[in-house]
Amino acid sequence: MKVMTPHYYKDFRCIAGACTDTCCAGWDVDVDKNSYKYYKTVKGAFGKRLKSVMVPSQDGECTFTLKEGGRCPFLNDDNLCDLYIELGEDKLCETCAEFPRFINDYGNIREIGIAPSCKTAGELMFSYKDELKFDSAEDNSLTPEPNDIDAYTYMQLRQARIVAFGIISDRDISIFERLMLYLDYAKRIQKHLDDERDELIAGVAKRFCGPDYREELLDRLKSRDEKLHGKRLIKGLRHFFDDFKGMEVINPDWNIHVARVRQFLDGLTDDSGLAAVMKTYHAGSEVFAHEYEQLAMYYVYRYMLDAVNDYDILLKAKNAVIGILAVDIMAAANEASGCTPDFTMRVDIAHLYSRQFEHSYYNYEVYREYFGMKRCYSYKFLMDALVSLN
Repeated sequence: MKVMTPHYYKDFRCIAGACTDTCCAGWDVDVDKNSYKYYKTVKGAFGKRLKSVMVPSQDGECTFTLKEGGRCPFLNDDNLCDLYIELGEDKLCETCAEFPRFINDYGNIREIGIAPSCKTAGELMFSYKDELKFDSAEDNSLTPEPNDIDAYTYMQLRQARIVAFGIISDRDISIFERLMLYLDYAKRIQKHLDDERDELIAGVAKRFCGPDYREELLDRLKSRDEKLHGKRLIKGLRHFFDDFKGMEVINPDWNIHVARVRQFLDGLTDDSGLAAVMKTYHAGSEVFAHEYEQLAMYYVYRYMLDAVNDYDILLKAKNAVIGILAVDIMAAANEASGCTPDFTMRVDIAHLYSRQFEHSYYNYEVYREYFGMKRCYSYKFLMDALVSLN
């Protein structure tokens, strides 16, 4: 198989007990079948300890019973893993061995990356200043798994993603303008997917390669910016941080930042005031633009090709736009509250959002439903928000 990774991936190292936010608390630990089978064979005192916390599931896997505060039962007082210490790194279950890595397999191509839900990964991502490139290598130890993805659709989307990378990395325009183009690009591809005309995707990609076409399209998209009035944008953005029944809070720090967002948005008189504050926050610094570029590249790399499975590429673009708008609003809210969002805080905000959105199965499924049905997550609202806050 060919293995593909972002260029900064090679520099990732878990810092274990030195991490300020352990990855071994706040969520369930799902143990794969092979690890569960092995754990049941462990003898002695540690074997008894394992058996006392393993809760079998119907699919042949299990979960660990968490301790108070949602901590893994093997996370010790030094924030180190007793299971790792006792049995060795090669005996970790897939969940623990992979985090914060993600792995996407497409036939004979495996794509691996790291998520900003880990602060160390987020620091690598946010501090990367060059245009992101990807490394590839052959791994003869890996065997492609059978799959039922449509090869033609996959190749169309793979080529379309190359163009998406080019859109996101175009530093001649603002990061919000790049997101406008990406969102519109995905909408046009989505129409062809819905019509089962996959062969037309290449035409969309070709047009979006042209700088003149993109410039003219941006002018049209930005002409959507009607005179701001009322609090439509404020109310819509506020919904990004709504609670819902059964919502999991992976890290209680999330609630602190959400409270600041609500106070920030509630203190604004109208949408024009919000636009003015955000433009002032963005002015004079390209730091946030580089960070959001890397965050957008992460979303495109991790999720866009998954449309070969569900044929919903617009949802993948919404994921990116909503994630970056949410992180941006959270940072601006901290600025307004007197808590200057330095590099460490910006990484922390991205990590909290990633945990809430990407690492709770329940939250993720609810958000997916919301993104498809709620007005504040519609193409029109998101485009208007990008234009207004640019």
